[in-house]
Amino acid sequence: MSTQTVVVGIDQSAASQSALNWAADYARATGATLHVVGVHPNWHAAMPYSVGVAGVPLLDQKSWDDADLVNLSAMFHSVRPETAWRLTQVDGDPGPQLVKAAKDASLLVVGTREHTGFDRFLEGSVSHYCLRHSPVPVVAVPASASAVVETEFDPAMPVVPNPA
Repeated sequence: MSTQTVVVGIDQSAASQSALNWAADYARATGATLHVVGVHPNWHAAMPYSVGVAGVPLLDQKSWDDADLVNLSAMFHSVRPETAWRLTQVDGDPGPQLVKAAKDASLLVVGTREHTGFDRFLEGSVSHYCLRHSPVPVVAVPASASAVVETEFDPAMPVVPNPA
C-alpha cells in the first residue's frame, strides 16, 4: 500500500501559512503524508553581481540563518504535524526546487499573493512557475484564504490535474 504525499512550499509569508494550513487539512482528510519544503532563494548564484540600492545589498544572504530555521520550524509545528510529516529546508530557486520536490508526490500546494513591482521583477512568481511546470496537480492558495474562511478541507472537492 503506497501513501500519497502532499508537498507544500513555505517561505514565512502569510500566503505560505495559508497554503500550509490548507495542505495540513487536506493531508489529514485524505490520509496523505505531508512534506513541507522551505526554499531559501539563492539568487546570488544566478546573478552576475549583487543587486543593491545606495550601496546596500538586497540579496546577499547566501543561506539559512538561525532565525529563518526557527521561523520555519514554528510554522511547521503550528499545524500540529503528524509523526510521518517532515520539514525540509533547501537553497535554490524556489519554483524549480518545489517542482523537483513534488516530482513523486500526488499534489503540490503553494501560496499565492499579489506580487508586483520590483519584487516581482527580481523574484518572479513561484506559484505561476509551479502551475506551469509541475508534473503533478498544483493548488495555489491565496494569502487571504484563512482570513475569509476557517480553512477546512472538503474531501468532496475535486482536485483537477495540471493540464501540462
